[in-house]
Amino acid sequence: MTTMKSPDLGHEFVKPQEVARLIPGLTVKKLAEWRYERRGPDYYKFGRVILYDVEELKSWIDASAMSSGDGHAR
Repeated sequence: MTTMKSPDLGHEFVKPQEVARLIPGLTVKKLAEWRYERRGPDYYKFGRVILYDVEELKSWIDASAMSSGDGHAR
């Protein structure tokens, strides 16, 4: 995984391509659709550059966990 770290701000960022590589079945196109629909993980936009904070991405993944017992999110 290629991350960009901002030492002054304490953030570690990844590009949409990295997010898509980390999550099986997820595509850069789907991430773009989610951004347009205001869904999916939080992101930062600097001009035309889209970045995802690694810690926020982990939190979004954790919040997306499903319980096998009732089919609802935890």
